[in-house]
Amino acid sequence: MEAVSALKVGCGKFFHGEGVISLLAGEIMRLGGKALLVGGPTSVDRVMDAARESLDAAGVSCVVRRHTDYCTVAWAETYAALARSEGCTVLVGVGGGKCIDEVKCAAHFAGLPIITVPTSIATCVATSMVCIMYNEKGQRAPAVNLSKEVDVCIADTGLIASAPRRTLAAGILDSMAKMPECFHQKKIGSYRDCTLEEYIQVVNSRAIFEFLMGEGRDLYENGGAARRFQDAVLTNLLHTSIVSGFADGSGQLAVAHATYDFLRTHHTEASYHFLHGEMVAVGLLVQMAYNGSSQEEIQAVRSLMADMHMPLTLADLEYDCSGAQRDFFLQTIAADANITTPADMSLLRAALEEAL
Repeated sequence: MEAVSALKVGCGKFFHGEGVISLLAGEIMRLGGKALLVGGPTSVDRVMDAARESLDAAGVSCVVRRHTDYCTVAWAETYAALARSEGCTVLVGVGGGKCIDEVKCAAHFAGLPIITVPTSIATCVATSMVCIMYNEKGQRAPAVNLSKEVDVCIADTGLIASAPRRTLAAGILDSMAKMPECFHQKKIGSYRDCTLEEYIQVVNSRAIFEFLMGEGRDLYENGGAARRFQDAVLTNLLHTSIVSGFADGSGQLAVAHATYDFLRTHHTEASYHFLHGEMVAVGLLVQMAYNGSSQEEIQAVRSLMADMHMPLTLADLEYDCSGAQRDFFLQTIAADANITTPADMSLLRAALEEAL
């Protein structure tokens, strides 16, 4: 029999709502009782302050580390070794994408369960089955795929609501990018045009796009008080990663996310100051034009980005896309996004105007 790859979608448990951080203690106890908890300095302090009473009441033992470096395989190996040497039974990743991916990777190396506690909805990293990794210089390195789903995600909307609005905007556009990227080099009108897995991606990514396009301004302006904030947490942290799960971690690198990878790899120092979703958003405009979206559709997304004070062009991301730099960008994106024919290359070159 041919090798069968398990479909990894969602996570073992997903809690979201005001005050659900109080459930962290019980989940740590269920998974053995001793945790290595790693996150950014600010995030760790916020989460520990919010969870301390319940952790103390349950008698939970935590080894706490504050991570400030890049998300690298070397650090993941270090945390995996620490978890084993300290007799930890579960790892807890706290904060944003960098720290949570680091701890997911460490748990994978250690063969231990993982609990994620996101403090923003800037990406879907808290429930995704892939760890986006970097080298010691901050450039993209090969990703590490998890062997199983995240065991528990605890998304306390009170903690998330206090995150900077900038992370909210970035998360909205990062999730919206899933739909245009699902259509990259594909013509899908119904389930008859593709596999069921592809159609599940299309249907779900369209729902995400429509929801966030409709609610994005209210979410950005009102944060936790927005009428659909709870739904946005669910959408960005779980629904979006389900789309990725059905893509099975492959074939997803289209123009929008290839733009992110390009900037992180070839424009590393300047791109460090921008969020993942901000770079993806500029690439999203190019992706939509490449797909043949109308100017009205593209302008609607650009207008949403402008209202949320996001970068709108490569120049806004401090990348000079002129002369040889433009050719280098186009050639790199084309290679990453499987754009090979002269006709498709002409489409990409024309689409790039949306980001200039």
